[in-house]
Amino acid sequence: MGEGNASGRVELTHEDAHAGEYGVRRRCLPEPWMCDVFYLDGSLRDIRILDVTLVEWIAVCEHLRAVADETEVEHPYPLLDPVRPDLTDLFRTWADEPEGEGTSFAFRARFGAVWFFALPCDEEEIEFSLWLEDVLDGAGVAAVLRFLREVATAGRRTALLTGEVVRYDPGMATLISHDPETGLTSHI
Repeated sequence: MGEGNASGRVELTHEDAHAGEYGVRRRCLPEPWMCDVFYLDGSLRDIRILDVTLVEWIAVCEHLRAVADETEVEHPYPLLDPVRPDLTDLFRTWADEPEGEGTSFAFRARFGAVWFFALPCDEEEIEFSLWLEDVLDGAGVAAVLRFLREVATAGRRTALLTGEVVRYDPGMATLISHDPETGLTSHI
């Protein structure tokens, strides 16, 4: 499955089976565990921090605005700046929405070539998702690991990379985690 390169190192490659706007793209993930974590299975991966409040949500998004290569916000609230709303006002407006109104907003951050996006639906769990098709190589994996560390650091809690689910279940596998207290990042 892998091919040796000039240095004798085996590089595991995966061919994307889909043709998107960029055509068929070749993936080269340099470590076997990366192939397991970022396996193209048609689903997203989620980065989450559990048991948070709006204060942590705001801190994480403010921090991402400062360190990401690019951020974007889309929201339906006419009284807020349409391009760069104050995040405290944005989260308070969102949290004050009557239950069942169905309005939310999107926050996106780009690290390298990988976009991470949140559609907040729960005040108590930070969740960002990413498309596996954006993780093409070691640089893409490095972007995911950096994002995980930045989110954990800003939220002051362990950040988890998991498979895609609507709500976290403590029994589900953690693919990668970062503990900001110890500085340790671990993977499956």
